[in-house]
Amino acid sequence: MLVVVLFHFAVPGLHGGFIGVDVFFVISGYLMTAIIIGKSHRRQFSVIDFYLDRGRRIIPALAVVCVAVLAVGWLLLLPNEYRTLARHALSAITFSSNIRFFHEAGYFDTSSHGNWLLHTWSLSVEWQFYLLYPVLMLALGRILTSSRLRWAVLALTLLMLVWSIALSARQPAAAFFLLPSRAWEMLAGALVFFFPLPWLTPRQRLLLELAGLGLIALALIFVSDKVVWPGYLALLPVTGAALVLLAARTSSIMTTNPGSQLIGNMSYSLYLWHWPIVVALHYVGKEQHWLSIGAGLTLSFVLAYASYRLVETPARRWGKVPGGAA
Repeated sequence: MLVVVLFHFAVPGLHGGFIGVDVFFVISGYLMTAIIIGKSHRRQFSVIDFYLDRGRRIIPALAVVCVAVLAVGWLLLLPNEYRTLARHALSAITFSSNIRFFHEAGYFDTSSHGNWLLHTWSLSVEWQFYLLYPVLMLALGRILTSSRLRWAVLALTLLMLVWSIALSARQPAAAFFLLPSRAWEMLAGALVFFFPLPWLTPRQRLLLELAGLGLIALALIFVSDKVVWPGYLALLPVTGAALVLLAARTSSIMTTNPGSQLIGNMSYSLYLWHWPIVVALHYVGKEQHWLSIGAGLTLSFVLAYASYRLVETPARRWGKVPGGAA
């Protein structure tokens, strides 16, 4: 998520920083598949518990941000602006903001710079996927063997990819914001789980990781908000993220150093807090003032760390039996 944050703060050289969301979708699809299939094989999976775990992970920190933005908006915004903000907060907390924003304006439109909760569109896509995916996996698991299940997921991924490319050409706003054209990215993460490469040597894993990071870097440098997205170009960051996951290098200097781990741990809160600060800079006309950008980035990290320690971490334990399974 760091590249998304830097992109939103207009840091030079990251014209395609928005592709960080696509990378996150791949990682999320992999992790959710590992949870669902792993617990199902141990006969420990519960759809209700899955929903509750996702809710504890996502809702408390999101609610705090929405309340904070509403409080600041009460002081700064005109009545009609505040009513719009209230509607956006309601759509964010009900995970329907991607649908609302699809009907309002494009993600890259200038008017979107005043939307304090624009970034919650991706959380809505995630939540909608979380609602449907475990049900789909359980249903397919009842009629398919484990070996056939992965091929069914592969076929579904390719089908959704074709749909996404076609929709991106005809209705780019719908393709950007709505789940059907984004689902293939999360399913790409599922494919990493279903088609691992355990026979790779350490050297081959290193080369695979470097290839994946190279594809992500290409997207960061050469993709911009002028292209149709996601479309076929989304294959660059999605394939790159999948290759990094396939490499599964536990000793990678890129992903296992303390700095990366800390940012990874608080990435959700960082994503939540940074965008309202970006909008605030636009609101006061300081979005191109480097000292203000530096202060905004610093404040984003401070608030993210506080949110991670004081909201996210305690919330994950709510309603759980001490000593029970995570």
